[in-house]
Amino acid sequence: MNDSSNRIKKIGLPPGSIIYTGENPEHKIHIDILAYNDSTIKRELFDENSDLEEIKKEFKGITWINVDGIHNISLVKRIGKIFNLDSLLMEDLVNSTQRAKVEERGEYLFIVMKMLKLNLISKDISYEQVSFIVGEDYLLTFHETPGDIFDSIKARIEAPNSRMRKKSVGYLTYAILDNIVDNYFMILDEVEMEIDRLESKVINNSEREDLQAIINLKQKVTTLKRTIGPIRELISRLQTNSVAEYLNDDIKIYLTDLSDHGIIVHDTLDILNGRVTELIQLYHSTISNGMNEIMQILAIISTIFMPLSFLASLYGMNFEYMPELQSKYGYFIILAIMFILVLGMLGYFKKKKWI
Repeated sequence: MNDSSNRIKKIGLPPGSIIYTGENPEHKIHIDILAYNDSTIKRELFDENSDLEEIKKEFKGITWINVDGIHNISLVKRIGKIFNLDSLLMEDLVNSTQRAKVEERGEYLFIVMKMLKLNLISKDISYEQVSFIVGEDYLLTFHETPGDIFDSIKARIEAPNSRMRKKSVGYLTYAILDNIVDNYFMILDEVEMEIDRLESKVINNSEREDLQAIINLKQKVTTLKRTIGPIRELISRLQTNSVAEYLNDDIKIYLTDLSDHGIIVHDTLDILNGRVTELIQLYHSTISNGMNEIMQILAIISTIFMPLSFLASLYGMNFEYMPELQSKYGYFIILAIMFILVLGMLGYFKKKKWI
């Protein structure tokens, strides 16, 4: 997610300029419409070339309109005209670098969140913006790429005797938000396991390559903190009296539960960020301890060889009258002295617990 390059596209443009700033402009956009009440359910699929006037047919119940692409500016403008969306809101819809937020817009509520996807093989995390426009009896959702991200919610609605069909549009909004937040926990658990793995490796067998892995992990956690960290603030905003009017009173208890999840996500991000920072310190400490052990061994070897070098250099002098030079056992006596010196020094080092 290259935020800096995306923001360049909007530099110098006036407010309300509808410019797509994402990176997935190739796929065809589909518009999935699910209309339901406690006794009826209807589902229709449109593409970007369809007559969109049909998407706002009169229906006594809830209408959920899901758009799986935001790169077609003309399509966004057409939908905006049908639902009377202002240009500033449509600008935010197609700006994929938006921060998570909640805005009251008179006839509807505007919510922006980030959805996470985990590549199970590479463990890379991708980010996708999801926007909600909550009206009195309809919900518009926009996300960047096609996929089955909301299939579980749709399956719950389409299930026989579904309780969701008796709920308000506010409950549908909550269900989708809860689905997104629940996915955060899976991502955070994966990051925590990655931290545990690196921590164990650094403690047991630290290598220089580990530093780059830790730095990459630090960047991943920082991006997570910046992207989904505002979730607690967003959910708290949903619980205010003015915003609650858009979501109906029947979901207050559910928003309380969602708020608890938001607090856990926020606190977990702080913990993971602290652990990665400590992991960097642990790595440097482990490397430093390794170097200290090497220096200690070298110092011990140097200390042992100092008296041996002294004796060798002493008897290397060319004086005629030196002790033991003419002795038959002089060479063996010097070797014995050297051996005793080495044993004595090793014993001393052992006693001091230096080795």
